[in-house]
Amino acid sequence: MLRLTNLSNKYVKRTLRVLYGQTQATPYDVALASGFSRTGGAIEGTATTGITGSKSAILPGLVATKLAGETVTVSPVYESTARAFGLHANFVGGEISDIPSDFDRIGVWRGPGSVYEVLAPAFSTANSLSTIAAAETTGGDASEEVYMNSNAKGQLEAAAAGAYTVSMTARLLKYLSANAIVVELLV
Repeated sequence: MLRLTNLSNKYVKRTLRVLYGQTQATPYDVALASGFSRTGGAIEGTATTGITGSKSAILPGLVATKLAGETVTVSPVYESTARAFGLHANFVGGEISDIPSDFDRIGVWRGPGSVYEVLAPAFSTANSLSTIAAAETTGGDASEEVYMNSNAKGQLEAAAAGAYTVSMTARLLKYLSANAIVVELLV
């Protein structure tokens, strides 16, 4: 249940929506890292300072990275070799939160082949996302597919067209606007 501290937030939209997940996606119950600050979104040991204008420390759709055991944090984490575990399912901390401040369990959506609509600001439009997406729709071959990974704030961000590595988090299926994209999860 969404916990609002300000009535003006009652019409805030969830930034992650499952489109195709009946058999592909799994909501996974994990613990949030104890070093994560729910007030500003800052993660100890990194330069992550949260997303400007966000009313929550974690937005649904931000990339989750697995730590030891069943513990996650907002990606990227302490080491550059960390791989994505899925996409955060809950608002955590700040003015909008699904999770009580004294509770450390959160949800992460996982499952290769599951498809999601991600709303801004849970993804980044850096690297000319609209231009890259336009090139992908005209070419239609694998060298022009757009893959996405976490940026320094945990948002999905496009890599160069055709740049694929095994550690990619998602594939861009459709660029709807600067406020919405459709992605296929690869983890």
